[in-house]
Amino acid sequence: MTNVRVTPAPWCWGLWLQWLFVTLIGFLASLYWLEVGGRPDLNAIDGAIGGAAIGVAQWWVIRQKIPNAWLWILISIACWSILGISHIGVVGWIAPSTSNLLIRMGYGVLNGIQVGLLMGTTQWLTFRKSIPKAQRWILMSAIGWGLGLVLGWSLGEILHRWTGIFLGEVMGLTLGWITVAVVTGAALVRHSSPKVHST
Repeated sequence: MTNVRVTPAPWCWGLWLQWLFVTLIGFLASLYWLEVGGRPDLNAIDGAIGGAAIGVAQWWVIRQKIPNAWLWILISIACWSILGISHIGVVGWIAPSTSNLLIRMGYGVLNGIQVGLLMGTTQWLTFRKSIPKAQRWILMSAIGWGLGLVLGWSLGEILHRWTGIFLGEVMGLTLGWITVAVVTGAALVRHSSPKVHST
């Protein structure tokens, strides 16, 4: 009798690089419509615009692997809109008002994990039937956002102090999005293409 065992495919660096590239392009493209600001400055409409830019960019990669991938765009818009009216805010486009690095890091971890859990759980609904162990996406999303906001908000403050211009905050947020893409992209490619072995 033949037993069938499904194991995750090895790393697919091409897919990981695509995910990283489109996420970065989505964020940079969103800056055409959105201006990075503070928590009160951005609202649900801003969240929807930013979510659409990111969602469409990421959809371009996952549409090759996941049925009904168009739902990803709607989920991205909905989540960022909800965040826009919440106490958390549209953190992907927000520079904290405080210049205290420790406070920024603390809020980065707290807000990042909350955003990662919201985004990860709703995104998981898109591909839970298509990818083995898809629930890991939720954890990786929380880790990615927690780490991304800590690094991004910290670098933003350091560059802002050093240069004296607000562009430093934008560079910090860029690093934040890259970090999120690195972590979530690793989770995506690790489990997106299962291999079947006969024993």
